[in-house]
Amino acid sequence: MTGKRKSGMGFTIFVVVVLLIAVAVVINVTKSNGSEAGAGGGAALPIKGYQAPDFTLKTFDGQAVTLSQMKGKPVFLNFWASWCPPCQAETPDLVEMHKKYGDKIAFYGINLTQQDDQQKALDFIKNYKIDYPVLSDAEGKVSDLYRVQAIPTSVFIAPDGKIVELVQGLMTKQDMDRLFGELASAK
Repeated sequence: MTGKRKSGMGFTIFVVVVLLIAVAVVINVTKSNGSEAGAGGGAALPIKGYQAPDFTLKTFDGQAVTLSQMKGKPVFLNFWASWCPPCQAETPDLVEMHKKYGDKIAFYGINLTQQDDQQKALDFIKNYKIDYPVLSDAEGKVSDLYRVQAIPTSVFIAPDGKIVELVQGLMTKQDMDRLFGELASAK
């Protein structure tokens, strides 16, 4: 009987330890998924409803662009690479959306230059007649900051700097029209 008690007690201790570890993991994940985002205590995370992480990147012709300087105007960011078929598919629609909403929304393409060839990126810009600024993320810091998991990734930012939508993957033209329309009327 004492052997059964010991093995039962050992199992109970094992279960308690596993539960404590699970609780610690849940608490840690919850904290890292945004409790400090936008609270002023740490770097903002790219989560809908939170402040968009600030960054400075240069265009391919060397002009520096800082996101926080756009505060007061809606901003659209599109992370892409020249070799990405979904990026190739959605770019003509993005160019059209820029023509339609470019006076109300600051558009920026962000080329994942650390995963792309700069000349191929420049050729892509020329071939697709991209007429909005394209920034070079040569070191991958901004794509890391925004935790880009798939490309294209599109981020819609309200005039107050908060993320209103984050889309990973190809957007349909109808989704674009709806999202750009909502962003253009955001206050």
